[in-house]
Amino acid sequence: MTPLLEDALSSVIASLESGVAPWRKPWSSGKIPSLPLRSTGDAFSGMNAVLLSSLQAMRGYDNPFWLTFNQAQEAGGHVRKGERAAPAILYKTRCVDGDAGDGSDDKVLRFLKSYGVFNACQIEGLPDSFYPAPDVEKPEGGAPLNEDVLAIMQNFPVPVSHGGDVACYYILSDRISMPPRATFETDEDYVAVLLHEFGHATGAKHRLDRFEPNETRADYAREELVAELTSHLTSMHLGINPSRSVFANHIAYLGHWAGFLKEKPAELLKAAGKAQAAAEMILSYRPATAKFDEPNLSEAA
Repeated sequence: MTPLLEDALSSVIASLESGVAPWRKPWSSGKIPSLPLRSTGDAFSGMNAVLLSSLQAMRGYDNPFWLTFNQAQEAGGHVRKGERAAPAILYKTRCVDGDAGDGSDDKVLRFLKSYGVFNACQIEGLPDSFYPAPDVEKPEGGAPLNEDVLAIMQNFPVPVSHGGDVACYYILSDRISMPPRATFETDEDYVAVLLHEFGHATGAKHRLDRFEPNETRADYAREELVAELTSHLTSMHLGINPSRSVFANHIAYLGHWAGFLKEKPAELLKAAGKAQAAAEMILSYRPATAKFDEPNLSEAA
């Protein structure tokens, strides 16, 4: 692991130790979240999306674009003197030929490397296309759920019942229980919690097969981290902007996450990879052309 990546992960872990999930900071301002973007306008994914959105929040950047030093120069800009780079991760594979003498098979080695990127806020002279219009703040009282969200809610293959005051995914019966939608401060809060539970549901054996047979407390905390990151990545794709209060039920896990991430920082990379797969599965249930009537979710089922 490179010093640049180690330093960035240390910043994230320190934030968790202080009682804050750094990837959630952008949402406390009420602005619509955005996935970190490459110089081409394509979105980063997985650990890059988690790490860069966290650093973007901690450093106070309000621009989604991240460029390498050379990309900034090629675009006509220049990185300001003294600015610190952030790490972006590149996964690589290398094929090693087997030894013909002992009949061993070829091996595929997987490894990662990091490279430095700078936020557009750290760069001067870029074209206007790298400085999008300011985020529109969400209207007071929230906005109606968009069609992608409604599609996912109606098509995700896990039944959701409403009632009580606990949000939970039940593995044995493969179902989700949610408090009534009316009990949440905003619809965005409701959807963010539901996406967290959808994240758990993707781990079922007949889906992504993520659960440990003899689950320990650490395994449970890891799964909560995957579900939390799944909700974060999916929410950024959908433009969901919940308030900070929505994470009160998960705040107790911050200490657990900080503990095992401090011992094994690579666990965050693993969790982000699993969350990316879970988010992609959830997002696959949003047909772009269908029209959906908004369901009544305030009554117990």
